[in-house]
Amino acid sequence: MKAFTNRLIIAMASVISMAGCTNNDAYETAYCTLADISGTYAQEKESVARIIKAGVLPEMIPGDSIFLITIDSNSYSEENLQQKLVLDYKPSETNAQKLSFSAALDSFAGDLTQSKNTDISGAMMLCSDYLKDTNAGTQVMFIFSDMQEDLPAGVVRHFSEDEFSGIDIAAMNIIKLNADSSNPEVYRNRLKVWEQRSMKAGAQSWTTMMDTTKIQEFIYKVKQ
Repeated sequence: MKAFTNRLIIAMASVISMAGCTNNDAYETAYCTLADISGTYAQEKESVARIIKAGVLPEMIPGDSIFLITIDSNSYSEENLQQKLVLDYKPSETNAQKLSFSAALDSFAGDLTQSKNTDISGAMMLCSDYLKDTNAGTQVMFIFSDMQEDLPAGVVRHFSEDEFSGIDIAAMNIIKLNADSSNPEVYRNRLKVWEQRSMKAGAQSWTTMMDTTKIQEFIYKVKQ
């Protein structure tokens, strides 16, 4: 009887241990960065790369993932995924992975590709697909854009009710347009509409981040 009890205890401990090993998703964070390459915002690629390298990469730990998606004329396409990184659980590998991703960001910054139209919604939907596929406990979307959407003819975008379920969204490095300077209400209303659309589609939160140096503070907050 004692031998059977001991075997039972060992078996239960093994099951608990296995369950713990397969439950890492809940502690992981997945980041998706959307970079606008249309109009005048295409000139901000270097700034976007710098902000990601300084504010996001240093916060990533083993198991975390990050995606770089471009916002162009038709953004809901696998071709818009420029880079993807999933940090290895071996700490010895993570530094090399981060350096490689940083180099990819530098290449992106130097690319002169520019699109005519601006499909922000499509990029957000693609981003949502990738984030949800990670099953990460914390999912974050950073949007680098002037937030002025200009869909080409024939392109239709509608968010589902749970499109951004569980995702914290932050609009970053927003460049003001000429019309925004002439009438600030135009700018404020544009951001308000995006917030309303995102929250209606299930977003966990929406943040307009004017000071990009606060990106790490934002990450700490959403991970709590």
